[in-house]
Amino acid sequence: MAPDSAAARAGLDQASAGRWSGSGHDEHAVWGECRGSGKVPYLTQVALADGATKCSCPSRKFPCKHALGLLVRYAEDAVPAARPPEWVSQWLAGRATRSARQDRQDGLVDEQAAQRRSAERDAKVDAGVDEMRRWLADLARVGVGAAQSQPWAWWDQQARRMIDAQARGLAAQIRRMAVIAATAGQRTDWPERLTDQIGSAHLLCEAWRHASALPEHTGQAMRVRLGYPVPTEEVSKSGERVSDTWAVLGHRVGDDQGLRSLQQWLYGERTGRVVTFLAFAAGAQQLAPGLPPGRRTAATVALYPGTRPARALIVDREPRSEPPGPMPGAPDWDTALNLAADCLSADPWAEVIPLAVRAVTVLPAQPWLLRDVAGRAMPITAAQDVRWALLALSGGRPVDVAGEWDGFAFTPQAAAPVGEPARLLGWNRS
Repeated sequence: MAPDSAAARAGLDQASAGRWSGSGHDEHAVWGECRGSGKVPYLTQVALADGATKCSCPSRKFPCKHALGLLVRYAEDAVPAARPPEWVSQWLAGRATRSARQDRQDGLVDEQAAQRRSAERDAKVDAGVDEMRRWLADLARVGVGAAQSQPWAWWDQQARRMIDAQARGLAAQIRRMAVIAATAGQRTDWPERLTDQIGSAHLLCEAWRHASALPEHTGQAMRVRLGYPVPTEEVSKSGERVSDTWAVLGHRVGDDQGLRSLQQWLYGERTGRVVTFLAFAAGAQQLAPGLPPGRRTAATVALYPGTRPARALIVDREPRSEPPGPMPGAPDWDTALNLAADCLSADPWAEVIPLAVRAVTVLPAQPWLLRDVAGRAMPITAAQDVRWALLALSGGRPVDVAGEWDGFAFTPQAAAPVGEPARLLGWNRS
């Protein structure tokens, strides 16, 4: 603590017992009266919380040699415990008052700075949303037929403008439009899918313009979908906690231009909750592993606000996992889609929604279908090996399935013969 070597040597000299009287310490401070060259001793005191010192000597060094000598004596247990005298109590009280005042000022400055940054971002998003609305109107006017012939650079230019406007969610929607348009020669439903994506982007822009009238959950979802971040620290500290045994019935790893991602669907066996775990990593970063795929693990998760189904942060888990139990699921597609409607009523921008249905029959038609006990059928969109694996698992008999519904078709991710433990289908596929 000495400001220089000379002060350190002088401090050791001041530690002799004959120089000190009235010394004492408590949990807050150590103090004493040090005999100097004059008639009046120097009043010396040290705050133990942060090492701040005060001495009545005229030295311009901090700490002075008297404070250093006092601390040496304190370190050697040569200062007895005592009640602080008035001059020490007043000094400590004054420091506490100034510290509280400074904390309030710092907090006010931080709050004002945060409000200013928030207002600046909102203004950028305002401008971005206005531009996006005009761009979408032009896109609708020329028609999706003309849009599908546009090069990637045309879409990417508008996406980059949304990134500049700090509306990354709109940029992501534009790039999804580009991907759909690029499949025009490969799938017959591309106009419907592109129109649906355009409508989703338009709805997001309109929601931003009428944000004050939205229900709380939908307003939170809108901000997340636009790209407003929710700090992980905030979720870990104050997010809703749910403890359960979670079965991983969906596991997908992806790589988009060096940005690796992991998505898992977690089904709570006790609560019936369905949440999604998302993790991202770039470059040499390690991708968070989530929970063991195709198994069930006791864990506590904290939920992010906004999106439906809720995104989950894993805050605690048991070290062991077990084989999955029987598949959850609705009795038919109508019941499952009613549950999806509940999600969409809170978050209309959900790209995919997890569904689970029991006792469906695999029909390898064109397209492939999953027919429920009521005779309703859902088209399957999945890689060829996943479809054949599902058919082989069924052996021609009904199966329980879980997967993702994107508003047009169903992608199975886990399945099992009726009532048997779940098995993941092609979980290592990106």
